[in-house]
Amino acid sequence: MNRLFDDKPYIDKSIITPYDKKKWKEKFQEYCDSDEIRKESDLNGLNACGYWYACDYCDGSDLPCACANAMLDYFHKTGRKVDFKNTSKDYLDKLLRGE
Repeated sequence: MNRLFDDKPYIDKSIITPYDKKKWKEKFQEYCDSDEIRKESDLNGLNACGYWYACDYCDGSDLPCACANAMLDYFHKTGRKVDFKNTSKDYLDKLLRGE
């Protein structure tokens, strides 16, 4: 395709923008705070505040996006990568469970 005369903007989908990171953090925190996860936490204690595997990296549960920030800090320190473009429930659940 000849881009010289193409007036449509080119958007590189592989670039992660600050908006992608913000959207991912909001979705992950929303998932952590969901009734489904809270009910599971009440039943077996897994993923409850203070008992999740990334809680050691939390700066305080009263801060906005505390779980998402703890997850990102944990991943940064362990060398793992987050797919900021993926906000599917299945992907967020795998991250929450440490898979």
